[in-house]
Amino acid sequence: MRRLTLLLAAAAAAWFAGAPAPSAQYFGMDPGEFLFGECRDCHNFAEGAGPGRKAPNLWSVYGRTAGTAPGWEYTRELKASGIVWTETTMERWLRNPGAMVPGTKMDFQMPNDEQRELVLEYMRNADPAGYVRAIQGLK
Repeated sequence: MRRLTLLLAAAAAAWFAGAPAPSAQYFGMDPGEFLFGECRDCHNFAEGAGPGRKAPNLWSVYGRTAGTAPGWEYTRELKASGIVWTETTMERWLRNPGAMVPGTKMDFQMPNDEQRELVLEYMRNADPAGYVRAIQGLK
């Protein structure tokens, strides 16, 4: 039990420090899915699901214009941003949404480059059809 407690403490310390963490931190899960758990606190990520507790559903987000997912009330600033969600815009958004769209309600940031890439990779792999549709539409 003490060993598990130490492992959990080390994993939490690495997470909060934003440092790349050893694979043990992810407890045998896909690292991107594990890190996406932070996103699930607010967002749903399932085909046909409605919005999450505090934010819109992220299923098929790639290729979508910001502020247009049904069932969610967006800030005026995000709706007016004209952002189309691509790899580049999602990466910038996760790094610092408030810098990208001042006035947004999203205050979560993921400053660690490796963690952002793992989350984006998980999203691409979880919804490959949506990702491919977005790429085809964005070319």
